[in-house]
Amino acid sequence: MTRVNMDKKTVSWIKKNGGIVTLNPFYPFNQSKQRGPVDVMLTFEKPESDNNFYVVLHEGIEVHIHNHLQIKNQLRIRISGFGPFQHLRCSGIKHFRKNTVV
Repeated sequence: MTRVNMDKKTVSWIKKNGGIVTLNPFYPFNQSKQRGPVDVMLTFEKPESDNNFYVVLHEGIEVHIHNHLQIKNQLRIRISGFGPFQHLRCSGIKHFRKNTVV
């Protein structure tokens, strides 16, 4: 089970934006998605298909995490920025995938 950590300000901001957060993998350099650096894209939409995601409920918020993302000890989601430039950021994701079978 993945542990999710959010502060109260982040929880209220996500609830104000729909109460759903989806974490998708983003492969900036390697489009074959076999290995290399992995980053995360956070959206406020429910994924179209739940086949590649698992859901973690945290204080009434649905956090959809893609199966290709590997969580370290816990996933931390925080709001950063100010005013209209606020956005979510996360930490606790392994950013390098090991070499898999090609």
